[in-house]
Amino acid sequence: MASSTSNRREQLRRQQEAAERQKKTNRIIGLSAGAVALVLVGVLIFVLVQNMGGNRVAQVAPQGSTNSIVVNTTPAPESAPTVTIYLDYQCPNCRTFEESYGDMLASEADAGTWTLQNKTMTFMDNNLQNTASSRAAIGAACSAVVAPEMYPQYNMGVYQNQSPAEVRGSEGYSDELLRDSLPAQVGITGESLTQFQSCYDNQATRDFVSTVERSAYDDGVTGTPTISVNGTVLDLRQLTDGSPAALKALILANA
Repeated sequence: MASSTSNRREQLRRQQEAAERQKKTNRIIGLSAGAVALVLVGVLIFVLVQNMGGNRVAQVAPQGSTNSIVVNTTPAPESAPTVTIYLDYQCPNCRTFEESYGDMLASEADAGTWTLQNKTMTFMDNNLQNTASSRAAIGAACSAVVAPEMYPQYNMGVYQNQSPAEVRGSEGYSDELLRDSLPAQVGITGESLTQFQSCYDNQATRDFVSTVERSAYDDGVTGTPTISVNGTVLDLRQLTDGSPAALKALILANA
């Protein structure tokens, strides 16, 4: 009888020890699982932060130049001069200049007579206390990125919608015009229009526009319209008359 009781006590003792060992094992497993969970949460947060950072819109610029928009549809010979137009989309005289000489300048560029580039400035925003020059410059640059062959038409289209009078605090150009109606009007449609609108909405050319303006000031230009040939500003008072032919002759005489 005593032996039987001793055996039962020994069996009970072993069961209790086994139960204690299992509890310790469970605690260890629980702690490990918690640690793994914390690591996984940390990794997830890191990935989310990385993805959030990755969602920032990449800044883009038109091909061909880092500080201007090249208007030529085909490259001019290396020997050809570079003609630079400095403009602000809210500048009334810039509109007059573009209407008078824009076609000639662009057609001669396409013929290889010169490389034509635009440097857009936005100082009229400060003058008129609005953002129309900047938004128009961003839109024009987006057109040059998405559909470069449509840039000349978009550029001219902005001028054609310029307010007839300079009014401080006015909207200038509406987002609907710059984002929707004007690109569609000049032929930016379908997937290209979607890409253009994304570029405009996210101001993906903002840094480029700022770089162009800084470059214009570095060139010593503080007013628009201004035209230079190979970096030298032309004195438009030397024009024999106001015709496109006279401007072409003046450009070539200073090339």
